Amino acid sequence: PCAKWNTTGATVAGTGEAGNSSYQINSAKGIFIHKERNELYVADFYNNRVQRFALNDPSKMGITVASNIENPMKVYVDDDTSGPTVYVSLRFKNRVEKWINEATKGVQVGDECQLCSGVSVDKEKYVYMSESNRHRVIKWSPRTNMTIVVAGKTDANGSTSGLLDHPQGIYVTRDGNIIYVADMWNSRIQNWTQDSREGTTVAGSSQGTQGHDPETLNFPNDVIVDEETNVVYVIDTSNHRVQRWRPFASQGDTIAGDQGAGNATNQLYKPADLAFDMKGNLYVMDMENNRVQMFELIDNRPCAHTPIASSSMLGLVE
Repeated sequence: PCAKWNTTGATVAGTGEAGNSSYQINSAKGIFIHKERNELYVADFYNNRVQRFALNDPSKMGITVASNIENPMKVYVDDDTSGPTVYVSLRFKNRVEKWINEATKGVQVGDECQLCSGVSVDKEKYVYMSESNRHRVIKWSPRTNMTIVVAGKTDANGSTSGLLDHPQGIYVTRDGNIIYVADMWNSRIQNWTQDSREGTTVAGSSQGTQGHDPETLNFPNDVIVDEETNVVYVIDTSNHRVQRWRPFASQGDTIAGDQGAGNATNQLYKPADLAFDMKGNLYVMDMENNRVQMFELIDNRPCAHTPIASSSMLGLVE
């Protein structure tokens, strides 16, 4: 849990200026990395598309893999028999669409998802969606075509442990047993187990208090969890930083940003999402700067400082 990243980022997608060329993005809000293929997927919000960038391509040119979609929020990529399959949440179309490899049109999965934000898929292909406007996370079964609520309470918002308030990004463990929710308006990350009626705060204030100190968050937009160590990584959007929260910690520590809003290489401006590649490098969707920044993993030794190979990460890193 003591890994360190370079605090200076390098741009791997986008130019820093909003635009609709193959090299540009416009207020993108979601990213996903397909680790085996070393590919970055970007939900390009105002360009109404999902772009794929090969991380080993120095040209930084994106290829459109889902087009003519309205305001994509978050993206998740899963492997089917035909290759990478893209799941994308469409904010104002109130749905999640599934785009199989090389498809020219997506198909809706599950029921309506009002002000749809987060999307995730577990190993059994159950699809999870956060309904920001209904303050809940729902789970759709491809076998029964049924949808159930797995976090929050329908149409009820609040800061008690059983409620959410405009949830955004979600992270679901591959076995589907635990759902982590970026409970944005409560400025906290909640952990919900299957069949639970209440969530547990794993980052931020359990009371829903906003702040800029290490104990608090400010409108977090997304979350990723290292399933080997249970370390939680948070996009702390309105604090312009990425925070790491260790298990049972009372405060987080900054691994990127927190230098004020700006476009310098060590700054972020309203970051919206994060991802890690196979080597443990950190990628941040730097939304207002219209770029994706990569922060290189520079030290993956455990807290006891016994050297271990950088390839030993999960998933992620310690």
